[in-house]
Amino acid sequence: MNLKIKTEKYLVVSEWEVEAGKEQDIKAVWERSSFKNLLGDYVLYKGIVKNTYVLMYETADFSKVQQLLESDDYLKLLDDLSAYVASDMHQGLYGLVDSVKDRKTFIPATKYMQLRSIEVPLSGIDPYLDWRKRRIYKYVEKNDKVKSFLSFHSVFSTEPGVLFVTEFEGDPDEYRNSFLTDEYKQIIKEAGHDHIKGGLNTFEYVLVDRK
Repeated sequence: MNLKIKTEKYLVVSEWEVEAGKEQDIKAVWERSSFKNLLGDYVLYKGIVKNTYVLMYETADFSKVQQLLESDDYLKLLDDLSAYVASDMHQGLYGLVDSVKDRKTFIPATKYMQLRSIEVPLSGIDPYLDWRKRRIYKYVEKNDKVKSFLSFHSVFSTEPGVLFVTEFEGDPDEYRNSFLTDEYKQIIKEAGHDHIKGGLNTFEYVLVDRK
């Protein structure tokens, strides 16, 4: 199998759905939480269409993640969030595979970012990896709406598989439209027919907080 996940550091992603009208409550809970003081660099985004929040941070040590998730600060955060959250916590740890358009850190820094997640059966992972370099990566490289594009793969996650983390600036609709061309529609058709299991989950987010 040709899937090579880099092990120098990992990206931790936590996402939760919000009860309608409770966005300001979530923001207030986060602002007073001591949990964020335990993190190094982190970023918190809010879904533009999808009513979720996404917390992302880097780690070089699995045991550090365990310490964070077992800390009193994290348990207090969960308790304070629980009244306003409409889902369980969706969490995952991801390793970098490819830097198609590189940036200095795993976590994005722009006002807007996009997450794309798909599941590829391991029986077909090698053909998929070859195909995406020729098709997805080439398209991204020439798309000037994409500021950065990192390709990750799950180490362990509630949503296993591929995760693309993209930075972009400007109008989210214009960015989204840059992937609605006839060329990219053909790429999506090929992905669904030949490579991925289930659908393609693609959502854009706006920055809430960053350290």
